[in-house]
Parts: sequence; C-alpha cells; structure tokens
Amino acid sequence: MLLEESCIKEITKSIFTTYKHKKQNQIMKGAENMTVSKNPTSLKLSMDVENGTNPLGAMQTKSTSVGSVRLDAEAAKCLAVTEAIGELMSHAVVNVYVTEKAELDKAE
Repeated sequence: MLLEESCIKEITKSIFTTYKHKKQNQIMKGAENMTVSKNPTSLKLSMDVENGTNPLGAMQTKSTSVGSVRLDAEAAKCLAVTEAIGELMSHAVVNVYVTEKAELDKAE
C-alpha cells in the first residue's frame, strides 16, 4: 500500500508541475514586448518581536506594524525607527520588513 501511495504522489506531482510550467509560459509569452511601470502607493513597516517560547522551547514571535510610511523613506531611517520602537518594548526585535504596495500600469 505504501508503494501505491508513493507512486500516486509522484504522478500527481509530475502532472501539476507540468501544468504549472505550461501556464507560466503562456502568461510570459504575451508579456515579452510589454512595457510596465510600477507606481508605489504605500509602504508599511513591520517587525517580528520575541514573544516567549512554545512548549518545545523554541522562540515564538509576534508581528507588529506601522503604516503610513512615506514613500520616499530611506531604508536606514526605517531600520532606525524600528530599533527605537524596539528599545521601548519589553521584547527584542527579531526581524524587520518593509512592504511596498504598488500599482502596475501597462504602457500602450
């Protein structure tokens, strides 16, 4: 029975991988000569902070974010802000992220 399950998984994996590549190629085929511009609309600054440990002893994190960040904000200043916020918190900052939301426009 385990052999049959293994065979089914391999066949399924093969089918879906082939389908994914075909679909991706179809999408990319029409985009070869297209000019697209990216216009940032908002930035969000997020950070993961330590939040205790799980029952197995591994560190857990909690995410918090600051919205309405200026679009022209420098990366170094974003990091400095998260470090300053981290100093005010009782838990250490583990990771820092900047999420950009942008509108894509196709030139005609």
